[in-house]
This record gives sequence, C-alpha cells and structure tokens, in this order.
Amino acid sequence: MKKRIALIALLSALMLVLCACSATENGQDARKNQQGQAQSSPMDQAAQQNSPSVLDLPAGYDPSSEEDDGAFNAYATYDEYGNMIYAGATPIPIGPVDLPTATPRPELTFTYGEYTAAKLGIKFNSAIGYDIDDSLGDTYVLTEPASAVKDNYPCVITLQISPITSSYQQKDVKTDLSNYLNTLSKEYSKWEVWQADSRTLMDGKGYYNNYRGTLLDGTVVRGRVHMAIIGNNELLTLHITCPAGFNTSYMKIYNEIRDSIARIQ
Repeated sequence: MKKRIALIALLSALMLVLCACSATENGQDARKNQQGQAQSSPMDQAAQQNSPSVLDLPAGYDPSSEEDDGAFNAYATYDEYGNMIYAGATPIPIGPVDLPTATPRPELTFTYGEYTAAKLGIKFNSAIGYDIDDSLGDTYVLTEPASAVKDNYPCVITLQISPITSSYQQKDVKTDLSNYLNTLSKEYSKWEVWQADSRTLMDGKGYYNNYRGTLLDGTVVRGRVHMAIIGNNELLTLHITCPAGFNTSYMKIYNEIRDSIARIQ
C-alpha cells in the first residue's frame, strides 16, 4: 500500500514538472512574438504607415497627374493677355483653358499715314512716326520709335520684293514661308508656329502664318509673315513683329498695310 501511494506521488510530481515546462515555453514564445513585432525594421514600419489604402485614392486617380515638366505647350495659341485661344491661320488643338491668365494690357491706338517705298515701287498706309530704313534696294523697314516702345521690344515692319521664275507657284510660296520661319526661329530660345493659311496680298495669291517666340533675355515676341506672288514674277513678303503683350493692337497695323498697299502709279 505504501509503495502504491509513493508511486502515485511520484507521478503527480512528474506531471507538475511537465506542466510547468509547457507554461514556460508558451510564455517564451509569446514574448518572442511580441519582441519580433516590436523589433521590425524602421523601413518596414515606414512602409506600413505611408502606404495609402486603395480607399484613400479617388476613383480613376492618375499618379502622373502630379508630375509637371514645365514644358511650354508648343501647340497652344495665346492672345495678347496670355490666354490660350485659336489664332493664326487654321485652328489647331489648344491646351487646358483653366491656366492662369496674365494681367490685361491696354489697347493701343494708332494714327496712320502714307509711306512710299520708291525702290520697291509700292506705297501703303501704316502707323506714322516710324523710323525708315531703305538702304537695301529690295527691302523697306519701319521701326517703332524708342519713345513708343512697349515691353522693351519695338514693333518692326519689313517689306521685301524678290524676283521669282515663271514656274514659281503658290505651293512654292508655302515652302518659302516655312523656310523663312525656320530661319527666324534660330533667334529664339523657345519657338511656336502655326499652320499656314492661304491669303491674298496686293491681289496676289499667297500664304501667311503667325509665330510666338521667347528671346534669350526672356522677351516674348509675336509676329506674322505673309508672302504672295505679285505682278510679273515677283514675291512680296510682309513681316511684322511686336511685343507679345500687345499683339492684337499691332496686328491692326498689319491689317491697315494689307488693305492699302498698292503699286506706285
């Protein structure tokens, strides 16, 4: 009997030891899990905190919309206030309409008088008081006087008559206009030109085009070049350039010249 009681006591003691060991192991495992969570790398923790949930982003969200390369929109057209519009010859796609606009500029008015380009054999009406340069036989240049210059850039009007062959056609005018503008673009750090459109000048068939450019000093310039076949195998070029902020006003001078230009009788 005593042996039986001693055996039971021994078994009970053994069970207690096994239970104690199991509890110790479970406690150590729990502490290891807690320590493992507490000791996760800072990068993992930052990733968990900074990674947005899908629910945090609006439907259709495009991450590239946050990027801005600051590039100038070469397919947009601007009015004298800096607003993008359809302009020039044939309308082309424009950029967003919600871009900031520049401060409106005052409208300019001009008094017109007649100019005679004797070496070219033509006369026309234009804004009075401009400086005249007819030192070249085939070119006549009008430059706005210094007292009237806006935005540190004078309006300059150039008329030129060049001989052409009898086989020269209206399509060749378009090619020469493109070449003229390409050469002109080399003076600018940024350059924008539109699609040429057909238009008569002094009753001759031709093409015109508008451009917008930024000079190296940051001055923004607008201009128009118009070429047409006139008379007996001659090409007439009318080029007006002006400060971009007053483009609409100065284009009135272009209209006055185009409407009045004629041969000297």
